[in-house]
Amino acid sequence: MPTTWTSAGGIALADRVPRELRAAWTARGLCPGRDLYTLFGEHVRAAPDRAAVIDAQGVLDYAGLDAAVRRAATALSGAGYGPADIIAIRLPNGREAVTAELAVAAIGAVSLPIPERPWRDVAGLLGRSRAGALVTGPGETGYARGHRADLPHLRGLWTFGPAVPGARSLDRPDPGRAEHWNPARPDPEAPARLLVSSGSEAEPAMVAYSHNAMAGGRGNYVAALHPGPGPMRNLVLVSLASSFGSCGVPVTLARLGGTLVVLPRFEAAAALRAVESHRPTHLTGVPTMLRRMAEHPGQEAADLSSLQRIVASGAPLHREVHDACVRRFGRPVVNVYGSTDGVNCHTGRDPRGWVPGLAGYPDPDVAEVSVRDPEGRPVAPGRTGEIWALGPMSPLCYVAAPDLDASRRAPGGWVRTGDLGRMDADGALWIVDRMRRVVIRGGVNLAPAEVERELSAHPDLADAHCVPVPDPDLGERMCACVAPRKGAEPPTPGALTAFLREERGMDRRALPELFLALPELPLGPTGKICAATLQRLAAAHARPVREHRTYDSEEHPVQSTTPARESGEPASRYVFDNHSEHALDQHRFLAAAYDPLTTERLARTGVGPGWRCLEVGAGGGSVARWLARRVAPTGSVTATDIKPERIPAEEGLEVLRHDVVRDPLPEAAFDLVHSRLVLLHLPERIAVLDRLVRALKPGGVLQLDEFDITYGPGLLMPGRGAAKLYETFLETKIRVMRRAGADPAWGRDAADAMRRAGLVDIDPRPRLELWDADSPGVHLIAHHTRHLRDQFVAEGMTDGQLADVRALLADPGFRASSCVVYSVQGRRPLEAG
Repeated sequence: MPTTWTSAGGIALADRVPRELRAAWTARGLCPGRDLYTLFGEHVRAAPDRAAVIDAQGVLDYAGLDAAVRRAATALSGAGYGPADIIAIRLPNGREAVTAELAVAAIGAVSLPIPERPWRDVAGLLGRSRAGALVTGPGETGYARGHRADLPHLRGLWTFGPAVPGARSLDRPDPGRAEHWNPARPDPEAPARLLVSSGSEAEPAMVAYSHNAMAGGRGNYVAALHPGPGPMRNLVLVSLASSFGSCGVPVTLARLGGTLVVLPRFEAAAALRAVESHRPTHLTGVPTMLRRMAEHPGQEAADLSSLQRIVASGAPLHREVHDACVRRFGRPVVNVYGSTDGVNCHTGRDPRGWVPGLAGYPDPDVAEVSVRDPEGRPVAPGRTGEIWALGPMSPLCYVAAPDLDASRRAPGGWVRTGDLGRMDADGALWIVDRMRRVVIRGGVNLAPAEVERELSAHPDLADAHCVPVPDPDLGERMCACVAPRKGAEPPTPGALTAFLREERGMDRRALPELFLALPELPLGPTGKICAATLQRLAAAHARPVREHRTYDSEEHPVQSTTPARESGEPASRYVFDNHSEHALDQHRFLAAAYDPLTTERLARTGVGPGWRCLEVGAGGGSVARWLARRVAPTGSVTATDIKPERIPAEEGLEVLRHDVVRDPLPEAAFDLVHSRLVLLHLPERIAVLDRLVRALKPGGVLQLDEFDITYGPGLLMPGRGAAKLYETFLETKIRVMRRAGADPAWGRDAADAMRRAGLVDIDPRPRLELWDADSPGVHLIAHHTRHLRDQFVAEGMTDGQLADVRALLADPGFRASSCVVYSVQGRRPLEAG
């Protein structure tokens, strides 16, 4: 059983890495085996006069910082906070943010630094984490007080300086308490910090890291960037609350005993002045920030000679940015590949230095890296696959997200990054793209990173970033968002297309079809280009490239069986959109929960070599691929879906874009037709059933796998109010489905409908399962709280309630019955005579 830490608010954080692995890493010296505040205290005693933080207020040495930390920790512990609490911090870069994070570590609690986000998002993070306190600026407490009614676990608001209405001051503990306060000594493997993802998700994920993972694994990667003598002086341009910014307090200070230089907000001129004034050894930022510093006019005579390394992370590093930084700073540029989910690799250990796409040699002292195929098997050197990681930096788990633990963590604690890469024969890692950034155009996967890399070579462009734009016919089209260099006019879409084709040699089918020119690309709170903002702008204002002819049907691997319609919309609405960012996880959970039942029943039909099969509404394609392997080498499988982009290739598998409500099917063509969870969504289900029956050869078999979700009661509900919450969730889900035209109880009617459609030898098999927190079916319904979040909210549930549902589903004491799954088979009669 995994080691589990449970907060005062009931949030359970279970370590997905085996305990014996953690112990081995500590025994080998890869993790310090001490908590973050203890490590920080060792540096206080060793060098009390060394500068710890340099910010807008000046220089604060280790002794002065520790005094501030002890005052804040005394105030928190005096108010009853301690090792079972999660304490959120929402402060700009500066000594107060540093003090707050170290004070939380000093009382043994878990910190949740929150990057600058709208208060709606902050409230969501506070609710899902069940944080017991929030430390924020005096001017922000009013927003926090306005959300208190939705945050029952939030026991207090704290700020620095004089107390303000509704908040207490961390600067003013009760008199006489500070000298008697003693720090906590938490288990080094206990959670220390929750990192917040910086992606474009509607609901950012939180990932729990232990003291050892922060100071050990993450510390090892930063330590490798500073091989020289003397302590590191690190100018961190990004928010200390970001994942990349976690190299600040836990690593630069607590692990390495260095100096942390920060700015309240990034400005290129201010950052250049800070280099000259404060003499950092390292400059740490995302490529966009570094480029803006390198190209900033003025201050050409600034003394930048203290810098030893320029560290770029958080976004792809392109040749032009790299070269501009080398020219301006005169120092090596280290490219860091990293993820909040739990992986880091950098080019600082590679004798070749930086090469486009190179992430460097993975350091097992940080994380072992493996490239895997969709089934989790290692691929050969040079082959592309998903990047997996495991090592001293590996996090404990996701926070209140069992669905993410199920989809993004593998047995043994491995992290599935969702990124595509390859390992060469020498063991170097190359990044191909982010899996979640692929633009899927009519079944063709397009790589935004490739286009961005080539556009960055254009002499008149300062920035380029590609985003998907929804398209009613092809699903998505790629839009290139560009910003010109100062003094340059933005190139026209036609000129950019010609540049990509003629000067960069790109394949026509990989080109963007839409362009959007902006004076400057918007940045998110972590300093990265904000993809979510660009997607909204592109959807409203992007210009088509008239010089770029789109694919014709002969070039398109997914053939439509009908002409394009004016609307391009399917005849029926579906609850689960195959273009949603959640679709991959939906298919993975669905396959884990129900493929065993589906394939067991299909195998009983005798399906084998030579059979011709039709899979309708194939979704993620797991069943279609199983069938393709089953009928090989002489059979065939046709997989159809309105949006078939998620179906991977397989020998013997043909993929068609097809609307089963409106598009014809060949008659008497198939030995086996299978459909899972399709007809229940269709008001026209009886007409569609007749169409599937006619597609069977005489003697052919139809199998329908359908749900009755009106049954699925909770059996053991831990905690007060849990039974009512779970019942509310199930009732709301039924309303969501009915509003979209689905029949939630259709499964119970499927057998009779098949009889009335003329099939014989009807064999209905209902199935129930006992669900607990580790069941694939529970991971699926926990995922639905994210996938269907907007629909649930429209039906009256709150984000707080949905977070509580996820926490309930993750509770080891949870037990429920599954809904009823009806797997029904019937045979088309043989023709008389």
